[in-house]
Amino acid sequence: MTPYSGLLFFYLLALLLLPAVVLGLWGKSLRGYSFVFSVLMLVLVFGEGGQLPALIAFYLWEGVIFLLYRRWWEKIPLWLVVPLALLPLALVKVGEVWSAFALFRLLGVSYMTFRAVEVLLNLHDGTVKNLSLFQWSYFLLFFPSISSGPIDRCRRFLSDLEWEITPEEYIELLRRGVWKLVGGAFSAIVLGELIWQYWLAPLPDRGFLPTLSYMYGYTLFLFFNFAGSSSMAVGTGYILGIQVPENFNQPFLSVDMKDFWARWHISLSTWLRDYVYTRFVMDSLKKKRFRNQRTASYLGYLLTMMTMGVWHGLAPRYLAYGAYHSALMCLNEALDLHWKPFKRWKKQGMGQIVCVLVTFHLFAFGLLIFSGRLF
Repeated sequence: MTPYSGLLFFYLLALLLLPAVVLGLWGKSLRGYSFVFSVLMLVLVFGEGGQLPALIAFYLWEGVIFLLYRRWWEKIPLWLVVPLALLPLALVKVGEVWSAFALFRLLGVSYMTFRAVEVLLNLHDGTVKNLSLFQWSYFLLFFPSISSGPIDRCRRFLSDLEWEITPEEYIELLRRGVWKLVGGAFSAIVLGELIWQYWLAPLPDRGFLPTLSYMYGYTLFLFFNFAGSSSMAVGTGYILGIQVPENFNQPFLSVDMKDFWARWHISLSTWLRDYVYTRFVMDSLKKKRFRNQRTASYLGYLLTMMTMGVWHGLAPRYLAYGAYHSALMCLNEALDLHWKPFKRWKKQGMGQIVCVLVTFHLFAFGLLIFSGRLF
C-alpha cells in the first residue's frame, strides 16, 4: 500500500482521521491521538509492504544514537554520530544500485533519516534541550510526511505539539486541511495520471522530438505528482493539529536557480542550506581554509547540490543531476557577483520573462537527466 494512492489507503486515512476531527471540534488535545494515528498508519502501510521489521530496526538504531548523544553530547564527537545516523540511508541507497548489498528496503528512509540527523545537530548546537524519547519518536515517526515530505523541523514541530488548539482554531485547520487534501489528490491522481497516461507513456523511447516532448511532460508530471503528494501530507498534518510546512511556492515563476530552489521542494533545499551549505562555508571561513569567501561559497554549492543528488540515490543519473545543479548554482552566483545586467533583468518586464523561461528550461533539462531517459 502506497501512501496517498489507491482507494484502500484513502479509506483507511479517512477512517483514522475521523476521531481526530471529533477531538478537535470538541476542543480536546490532539497530541495523544495524532501519535496513535501515526503508529496505526505505519503498521498498516509498512506491514502490508513487508517493511515493518526494517522500520522497527531503523527506529531502534536511531533511538539508541539519540539517547546516547542526548546523554553524552559533550563527549561524543558530531563527526561520529552523524555518519552513524546516516548509515541506514546509505545502506538503502547502495542496495538500490548493487543488489548484492540490498539488505533491506524502507519507505521514507530519506525523510526519516534527515529528521534524525537534524535532532542530533540541534542537540549539538544547544537549540533543542530536554527532548524526551516520546517527543523524538513523535517527530521521527510522524506519518503524514514520511513518504514524500515535507521535511519538518524539530523545534517547529515541538511548538505545534504544545499548542492548545481551540475549537475555532481547529475549524480553520480542518478547512485548510480538507482543501489541501482535495487539491493535492486532484493534482497528483488526476492531473499527474493524465499526463503520464496520455502524454508520456505513448512517446517513443528514441528521437530528438520525442525526448524534447518527454522533458516538458515529465517536468509537469513530476510537479503535479510531487506537489500533490506534499499537499496531501500538509493537509493530513493540519487535520491532526500539526502545521506541516509548505513545500512548493509557484516554482515555475522563478527568475533564477537560487530563486527556484527557494520555491521547489522548499523543505529539502532549506534543510541542505542550513545544515550543509551554511555550516561548510562558515566553518571554512572560520578556519581560513580558502583565501576568499567566494571560493568557499562555490565549493559549498558543489557540496550541497551533490548531497541533494546522493540523497535521491547513487545511480549515475542522480549523481549527474546533482553535479548539473552544482554547476548552475555556481554560475548563478558568478552572474550575481560579476554581471550587473543579470540583477536588473530579473526585476524588469521583458527581461524578467526571459529569466523565468530560461530558469524553467534549465530545470526541465535537469529533470530529463533525473528521469534516466538520457542514460
